[in-house]
Amino acid sequence: MAILFALLSAFSNATTAVLQRLASVSQPETTGGWRTALALVRDPRWLLGLVFMGGTFVFQAVALYFGELAVVQPILVTELIFTLALRRWWLRDPITPKTWTAAVMICSGLAAFLLAAHPEEGHRVATVGDWVWALTTRGLVVVVLVVLSRTGSPARRAALLGAAAALVWAIDAAFVKAATDLLSQSGWASLLVHWPLYAVVASGVLGTILVEAAFTAGPLAASQPALLIVDPLASIALGIELFGEQLRTSVPALTVSAMGLAVMATGVVLISVWAPPVMTSHKGKPGPGPPRAGDVAGLGL
Repeated sequence: MAILFALLSAFSNATTAVLQRLASVSQPETTGGWRTALALVRDPRWLLGLVFMGGTFVFQAVALYFGELAVVQPILVTELIFTLALRRWWLRDPITPKTWTAAVMICSGLAAFLLAAHPEEGHRVATVGDWVWALTTRGLVVVVLVVLSRTGSPARRAALLGAAAALVWAIDAAFVKAATDLLSQSGWASLLVHWPLYAVVASGVLGTILVEAAFTAGPLAASQPALLIVDPLASIALGIELFGEQLRTSVPALTVSAMGLAVMATGVVLISVWAPPVMTSHKGKPGPGPPRAGDVAGLGL
C-alpha cells in the first residue's frame, strides 16, 4: 500500500506540473499581473492541476500512514519518469533513448535499494528532545545553505537552494508521518488540536518558497538533482532517528543499498541534463490531448 500510494503521489505531482504549465504558457504574452492570475483561475487545466496537487499531498500522507519514510520518499523520485511519460505520450515530445536509459537507472537503483535495505517500520515514539535535536540540526544546515547561496554562480546558488529545500521537504515528510501516526491512534479530533498538522503547513510553505527560489536562482539541471537526491537521503536518516525505522545492516545489504542509491542519484542527474530543453508553446500539433506547451516544472518542460 505504501508503494502504491507513493507512486500515485509521484504521478499526481507530475500531472500537476504539466497541467498548470500548459495553462500558464497558453496565456497571451501581452497580459501580466492580476490579469494573468485571473485568467489562470478560469482555465480548467489550471484548476484540474490544483485537484491533482491536492491528490499529491493526500496520496503521500496515505503512503506514510501505511509505510516508512525510507520507503515513501525515495519512491517519489519517480515523478521524473512520470513527467517524461507525459511529455512523450500526451505532449508528443521527442524523448531520446539515452534519457529513457537514465529513467531505467532511477528505477533500477530504487529497486535495488528497497530490496537490499528492506526498510521496516519502527516502534519508537519520538520525544520532544528528539524533535528539538532533529529540527535544530537540520535547521542549522538549511540556514548555512541559504547563506552560502547568496554568492557564486547561478548553478551553485540553485544547487545550494535545492539542497536546502530538500531538507525542509524531508522534515515536512516527517511531520506528515507524525500526523498520520497521531490520526491512527487518536482520531481526527486529536489531530486538530496537536502540533504535527500545523507543522506540516508551516514546513510546506517554507519548502515551496525555497523550491521556487532554487528554480529562479539558476539552471534546473543544478537545482533538480540536489532537490531529488538530498530529500530521500535526509528522509531515510530522519526515519531512523525519529521513528526507529530499521534497515538491513549486513555488509552485503549495505553495499547493495549504497550502490542502488548511487545509481538512482546518477540517473536523476543524467535525466536532468538529457531531458529535452525548455520549449515554447506552439499550436496545431497533431496528437491527443491539449496543444503542446513548454517548460513544465520538474523536467525543463
